[in-house]
Amino acid sequence: MTVCTGYGRTFILIKSERCERMLWFRIPEKIYFKKGCMEPALDELKAVYNKKKAFIVTDSELYKNGYVNAIEKKLKSIGIQYTIFSDIKHEMLSEVTFDCIEKGAKAMCLFEPDTIIALGTYRAADSAKLMRVLYEKPDIKIRDLAENYRDVRNTNEIFSKENQKSFLVVIPVLYGNGSEVTPYAAVTDEMAIEKYAVENYSLMPDMSIIDSDFYTELPEHHDCAPGFTQLALALSAYISEYSSEYTDSFAIKAVKRIFDYLPFIYKSGEKNIIAEEKISEASAMAGIASANTDKGLCCTLADSIANKFDQTGSSEICAVILPCVMRYLSKNDTDIDKKLSELAKIIGLNETEELISEIEKLRDKCCLARSISELKIGKDGYFSIIEKISSSDIKAALEEAYD
Repeated sequence: MTVCTGYGRTFILIKSERCERMLWFRIPEKIYFKKGCMEPALDELKAVYNKKKAFIVTDSELYKNGYVNAIEKKLKSIGIQYTIFSDIKHEMLSEVTFDCIEKGAKAMCLFEPDTIIALGTYRAADSAKLMRVLYEKPDIKIRDLAENYRDVRNTNEIFSKENQKSFLVVIPVLYGNGSEVTPYAAVTDEMAIEKYAVENYSLMPDMSIIDSDFYTELPEHHDCAPGFTQLALALSAYISEYSSEYTDSFAIKAVKRIFDYLPFIYKSGEKNIIAEEKISEASAMAGIASANTDKGLCCTLADSIANKFDQTGSSEICAVILPCVMRYLSKNDTDIDKKLSELAKIIGLNETEELISEIEKLRDKCCLARSISELKIGKDGYFSIIEKISSSDIKAALEEAYD
């Protein structure tokens, strides 16, 4: 049995025979994608849903640089009143905090919107999801939800779709963990320096708009590290005991796209619009697969390690430890090894080890760190953290990732 803790939860991998069980598949009510899809998607707010007031959640830098302008213009054209909350921190390593959630929820309650639009990275999406919970159910304590983690399959929905006051729209501007299509959010207690996961189907967006115009307009080049979070989510979904034909189809497509297009984003110099659109869609596919299985061991470990070293993002750590974790899982669970071998053949390889080698080659093509030491994380600090968050069997694999 493998155990790791983090995000206020415990991840347990138990070697056992898979058994048939009732499963389900849940995604946002509507997902729009392809370049320029934002306008027809937002048209529906008025034409189909007769919405009147929108509360826009975004980060300070995107707002300052005018990235909300296109949404503002569209809302004005269809007669929807709006206000903007732009207190989300922009810095890449900043996190969603309880204070920010509570501040946004108060503003939301004063404005009384029937629509919430999140524009930005996962921080804007997660913030909007949790603000909405407080708006829909003011008596709910987000801290209680966070500190009393329960798997999404074992939680009652916080509010029913029939009684909800608001319609949640998420528009991502960077590919990443697929927050635009998942019932997950994360929040950080700044005082305790502790990050918590919240899982509930009431956090699932009603509409996701994956418009590459919002990706390609970003002024600075972003590296490939978030692609390895996507890859880890897709691989974990594929080998999960909760996997199904439905989730496998999304996971396989996400893996193929990441291998085919991720290196071209990095090498293009200027934005490679086609590659970025393909990877943005792969992000959603990986998110859908993960949302209907589980987040998996690799991302749970990466998040837990990154939470203790604020100079490094979880995606960079994920890129380092993903081959080690997959190799460990394949050697310790014959079912997982069989599935990874099956996946290898689907994407044109021969066996599990060749798949893992291709992950390492992809990391090199993207010029990412090969070891934890390259990320400037001290050895003593790293070993201390993995001692706390993992059981002895996986700890050896994580130790190998240091040098």
